[in-house]
Amino acid sequence: MTNPMRFSEIKAKGLARCLAAPGLPDKLRIHITELEPDNRPHAAHTHDGVELFYVLEGQATVRVEEELYPLGKNEAILIDASRPHEIFNNSSARVRYLVIIAK
Repeated sequence: MTNPMRFSEIKAKGLARCLAAPGLPDKLRIHITELEPDNRPHAAHTHDGVELFYVLEGQATVRVEEELYPLGKNEAILIDASRPHEIFNNSSARVRYLVIIAK
């Protein structure tokens, strides 16, 4: 009989629990964020890897460099995170979205 894989629990904003196989937490990050109307979590930024934004509820706008991409419920955008980018809520309702960053 083989030894079972030992998963570790990692912190992931917005998730009740997130388990990761050994050696993987540094390769993939995930979190869920909620934004009130006319709000943004932070200014435009860059980092290594690719990033996916998936809107769970509401409407958000993603800016990549100078281009704006409106997203609604059940819509996503996958970007090169080395380009300046940000997500914001310029609607009149709360938005809830998932972020996945892979390196």
